[in-house]
Amino acid sequence: MGSPSAELNVLESTRPWYQNGLQYVFKDALPGIEELEKPRRQKRTGAPAQPRQQYAQQTPRRPQQFVEQQAPPAQQRIQQPSAQNRAPQGQPAQPQQQRPSFDRTPPAKPSRVPQQRKAPPQPQVNFPDPQSWPAPWSNLASRITLRLQIFWTYSQMGQDLSGQADAERRKLFQSLIGYMGLPKGAISFWPCTAWNGSDFENKSEIFWKGVQSYGVKFVACFGNQTRSIIAPDAPPSSASVHINGVQVLMLQDPDFLKSLPADEQQLLCISLLRLPLF
Repeated sequence: MGSPSAELNVLESTRPWYQNGLQYVFKDALPGIEELEKPRRQKRTGAPAQPRQQYAQQTPRRPQQFVEQQAPPAQQRIQQPSAQNRAPQGQPAQPQQQRPSFDRTPPAKPSRVPQQRKAPPQPQVNFPDPQSWPAPWSNLASRITLRLQIFWTYSQMGQDLSGQADAERRKLFQSLIGYMGLPKGAISFWPCTAWNGSDFENKSEIFWKGVQSYGVKFVACFGNQTRSIIAPDAPPSSASVHINGVQVLMLQDPDFLKSLPADEQQLLCISLLRLPLF
């Protein structure tokens, strides 16, 4: 049978005749009927229609960059390593064991707590026997400990240790010791004179022997008279001198300091705080 679409071009006045089969008798009167009645399978088996070819030619091609960026097949993605895993040129690939893995337990980090260092052993100090010193040095020697850092001396000390101590001088030195804030035993008094009941006797040799025996590196010298006994060659205006590796600090006379307020006493002795003790 003919194609149903062939009846679209039939005039309404001739449609009854056409439906009764007269289209085969009067084919010449209906131009285009043969073209409409061609089987549709000829179009399927034949060459593609011209409009499709034109559409294919007019379709713009995708840019080369977009084509290259398309994801490769799954097999190629597995075989080709990614840019992140690919080793740089000139460097060997990272071994499999060195690659980070979340399945492996990370190595333990070293402790940041510093290890406690063992304190160096204390050097063996052989202090002389306190009884080897004459009085009043023997009484002071019995109180000396390993914390000793500095000797304090003044010319009136021989009198203060003979039982005729001056209360104002004692108060002065107690205030200065508290002002220093050093541990107990860091300061020791060591006289450079002896009291004979009426006058002072210079004992500089005993004084320096004690400095050497106890390894003292600092001396606080109070007053010019004391300086003339233990450091006669030191200039009177000097604030500090070094004698045989020992720093001698020059300070005001205690009889002058005791007459001043406590804050002025500390101000005149502030150089004691600058000594590198301990």
